[in-house]
Amino acid sequence: MKKIFLVSALLLNSIQSQAAQVIYQGSPTESTTAVVSRHEPNLVTVDGRKIRRIYGAEGLFTVKPEPDTGAAWIKPISDKPMMSAYITDEDGQHYKLLLKVEDVPAETIIVKGRGAVSSSLLMSKKNEPRNDDILNTTIALFNGDGDSKHDTIPLWKGTRFELVKVFELRGIRGETYILTNISDKQIIMDEREFYRNGVQSVTIESATLEAGQATRIFIVSEVE
Repeated sequence: MKKIFLVSALLLNSIQSQAAQVIYQGSPTESTTAVVSRHEPNLVTVDGRKIRRIYGAEGLFTVKPEPDTGAAWIKPISDKPMMSAYITDEDGQHYKLLLKVEDVPAETIIVKGRGAVSSSLLMSKKNEPRNDDILNTTIALFNGDGDSKHDTIPLWKGTRFELVKVFELRGIRGETYILTNISDKQIIMDEREFYRNGVQSVTIESATLEAGQATRIFIVSEVE
């Protein structure tokens, strides 16, 4: 078993010594973009910690963990060009990645905090129950849970923005919206455009929409 672990660790170090994407995550409520291979498994690690869980919408990707090294392999299984993944490490800290799927060889992704100052923004174990509620609410929305709604909300010219699901959990309100590009031009969105007072997390399934395309947007807020 020790020999197997040593070989796995050496292999992991060897892969990481090659070209890798080093992703600096300052806040778990903001997405950091990483490129992944469409056809091959991609190695994901958290610098200095073991990965405990990786979440995402059902049917988007598979996850194969490596318990010895604490790494995990992600492989897309859908045709979506963008997808979100939520990582929890062994210390209970959360990371949010926006995965950009491309026709490239297998990628290695190393997730790091931004250092002493920004690491204070990461969710601590003290706040883990609340952070887990935010994460679990987002996953529930991904899976289509919640009460159905049919409310159209004014947003931008050339778009239709509809509230279709609401999910509530212990002071957390999750909302699923469908944004449709009804213009004849491409739309490129940024999650920061949907933040307002009380919003804890925003996830856009597809940040780029061609004319006629639609995407789900998940917004999780604290409510009094």
